[in-house]
Amino acid sequence: MQQLRWWMRATGTLYLLQAVIAAILFMPIRVLAPPNALGAAAAGDPTASLLVDTWVLFGLEVGTVGVILLLASRTPERAGPIVLAVLAIELVRGIGHDIYMLVRGYEPTAFVIWIVVHCVVIGAGVLALRQSRSDAAPGRLPLPVT
Repeated sequence: MQQLRWWMRATGTLYLLQAVIAAILFMPIRVLAPPNALGAAAAGDPTASLLVDTWVLFGLEVGTVGVILLLASRTPERAGPIVLAVLAIELVRGIGHDIYMLVRGYEPTAFVIWIVVHCVVIGAGVLALRQSRSDAAPGRLPLPVT
């Protein structure tokens, strides 16, 4: 269970960092959006405001998932469904989103780096789940991981 506990803590911390990057520092807007998007939002441009609001909500979402992971890491033997949900988020909202952005023609460097990060999180999470299943007494982990 220790490996799963540490995966949950590391991933929860990564999610909290993403929340700060997105919702407080607005780094995705500064890097990906047209120049002065933040200034346009501050001046009342509705499209720029929607962009800022979307990234703030995304930051709140990943921050919430991060807090849940950190809290659930206290009892990793009961956290199987949460871990599976985070792995699905990493696959769909993580890798899927990054591939979508690459196909749309955005500059690839950041998206390729994030795809690697998502793959590491997924791979480590699957390994941690498998290890926790072998550590647990029969019937203790609420999901079958083979």
